[in-house]
Amino acid sequence: MGKFFFLLLAILIPFKSFAGEIKTPESAQFYKNKIYVSNIGNLPPNKKDGDGFIAVLNSKGKFKKILTKGLNAPKGITFVKDKLYVTDIDTVVVIDINSGKIIKKIPIEGARFLNDITANREALFVSDTQINTIFKIPLSTLKPEIFVKSYKLKGPNGLAFNQNGELICVSWNSGDILKVSKEKIEKIGHIKGNLDGLVIEENGNLIVSDFKNGKIYEIRNGKTKLLIENLITPADIGYNKGKLAIPEFFANKIIIKKVN
Repeated sequence: MGKFFFLLLAILIPFKSFAGEIKTPESAQFYKNKIYVSNIGNLPPNKKDGDGFIAVLNSKGKFKKILTKGLNAPKGITFVKDKLYVTDIDTVVVIDINSGKIIKKIPIEGARFLNDITANREALFVSDTQINTIFKIPLSTLKPEIFVKSYKLKGPNGLAFNQNGELICVSWNSGDILKVSKEKIEKIGHIKGNLDGLVIEENGNLIVSDFKNGKIYEIRNGKTKLLIENLITPADIGYNKGKLAIPEFFANKIIIKKVN
């Protein structure tokens, strides 16, 4: 999700959705046959109010439990060795997925609106949508540093590594899809809208959510195809073996949908 935003196709099986113990869901990510959902709680999404939490659903989207309470406005989620890393405004919070205990908080100096987070074998990478920055946090030290800061990022949001180990980023402000390295920012696609979530399928295709227009697209061999429409503010989507978890931000709902 970017700055606070006021306001089927035949290959896809029917929706399954879940509301219940969900409040302003921003990210829904699969890990070991469960779905972990970051819930901002009360808005706005940059307020340090302590009512954010992580919920756990089963793989079909049924609520199981609240894992961790007392966060502020948690957004992007990633996992490394049974630890959940979640962005929380200006801090990355490290959580034990078994106990729900907060292990560590990693404040990032200068951060204003940390959004998505992803990881490779060496480091975490975190987007800050408001200051056009992607931070890097080496797993060996957990000391944040600036990876890339550039106006070309145009409100960086969703992050993911492709099969070649290249960092891909989608832009909230411009709708650009970017390949990002320290040396170069290359535009590889564009979708008109506020792009939020990004996942990469096993075959290398990209799946991107458009928060503003309520749509999800697949990008295959450079061609963009509409997969799902008529959603309510789809935020940071998760993917596992042909299955999408879609948080509908303003609807307080998680939708589980299979894609072919």
